[in-house]
Amino acid sequence: MAAPPAIPRRGLFIGGGWREPTLGRRIPVINPATEDTIGDIPAATAEDVELAVAAARSAFLLDGGSRWARASGATRAKYLNAIATKIKEKISYLALLETVDSGKPKDEAVADMDDVAACFEFYAGLAEALDGKQHAPISLPMEEFKTYVLKEPIGVVGLITPWNYPLLMATWKVAPALAAGCTAVLKPSELASL
Repeated sequence: MAAPPAIPRRGLFIGGGWREPTLGRRIPVINPATEDTIGDIPAATAEDVELAVAAARSAFLLDGGSRWARASGATRAKYLNAIATKIKEKISYLALLETVDSGKPKDEAVADMDDVAACFEFYAGLAEALDGKQHAPISLPMEEFKTYVLKEPIGVVGLITPWNYPLLMATWKVAPALAAGCTAVLKPSELASL
């Protein structure tokens, strides 16, 4: 069996940077295969969530929304594809983290990381395709009504993920939110957060 990876000590990622939780509390990370404590994660409070939501709202509204919310789908696709590229570069490491964190077999975790990268690429394609569909008319049987496609991101979205398929399920939520022009606050399961 491969040596366990070094577990990064992270804070909460808020407003583009790492910060310690407001109360400084941390939760131990237990490897389910060995029942050893292999690290810890920050224990966020309601105050931390408020800070995260405020930071996400600021990012959404930055420069009148032109930086993200009103950016073209092609611009958002560039970032989503860049995330997919980074995931592919770190598949082995991410799969090993997921294995020691959730107890998932390594081969299955590697397959999940492939799916994570593919999911970001899929939503990048949808974001880019949406540019061509903006303001496209939709025909209706009644001529007195006019209907068309209009993409309008809703703002900050709150995302909660369970312990199984940790990174993949987070991606299933994060990628479409970002593709649509929203900003997000993600709360992963404390049982599998690495």
